[in-house]
Amino acid sequence: MDAPEVVSGPERSLSHMLRRQPKLQIPPPVHSPVERTGSSGTAGGSMYEFYISKTEDEKETASVRPKSTTIWGYRRKRVILCLSLVIVILLATIGGGVGGGLAAANARRASNSNPMILMMPTTVTMMPTATGAVPSSTPTADDREIASDTNIRVPTRGIIDFDCGRISMNRQVVTLGTSSWGFDVNCMMDYIGPGVDLAGMTAYAFGDCIKACAMFNKFARNNTCLGVFFNANLTTSLPMHNANCFLKSYLPQMSPERDLAAAASLGSSPQFMKRDGD
Repeated sequence: MDAPEVVSGPERSLSHMLRRQPKLQIPPPVHSPVERTGSSGTAGGSMYEFYISKTEDEKETASVRPKSTTIWGYRRKRVILCLSLVIVILLATIGGGVGGGLAAANARRASNSNPMILMMPTTVTMMPTATGAVPSSTPTADDREIASDTNIRVPTRGIIDFDCGRISMNRQVVTLGTSSWGFDVNCMMDYIGPGVDLAGMTAYAFGDCIKACAMFNKFARNNTCLGVFFNANLTTSLPMHNANCFLKSYLPQMSPERDLAAAASLGSSPQFMKRDGD
């Protein structure tokens, strides 16, 4: 005999079953943090309580976190040092500009209050006047002529008038007191050698050149000067040697000279007596 067929009751939907469950009483939210014992979605605390607890933790962490020690990404000490240096430079620049302006203003005031006095050299010519005569402030023609004769301009260029051919025909004699020196002249010649020049000077006549040699011997009381060389061309001699008359200490072999010149050798001279004690 077949078993009786079990007929199930009517099927109930899931929504119907949920409506049959008793309603859960959700407590009101608590602001104080509650310790959670279960995992997410289980009993032990709501999402609102979790958010409140997290916010309080962030506040505590922010209060404990140390303050930043950098400014614009640089350490605070370095930024302060740079700013101080910039301020010092600006103050120094401003002070220098103000000081320079004040100094320039003071200099201008000083120059305006004390004008420069230019001292020009003047030449005063004293002229003898007759007794009781009042000198005139305006120079006369005679005064100008005397003044022009007094001021001598020494030539430094040109050729001195020198007739060597005529002079060389006779021995040239220089007399100083009771002593005389004779010189033999050779035109267009010179004595050239090491250490031959005893002294050099400027002479504007051949006679002055040989006279200098005779005076040198008189003052030295011996015949140290044995000859001279005279160059009449001042244009070539003075720029090169600063002289045109040279006293000779000895007489080497003569050499030709291109300028209008002459060499003279001492031909006769007095006999000097030795002084007492020499």
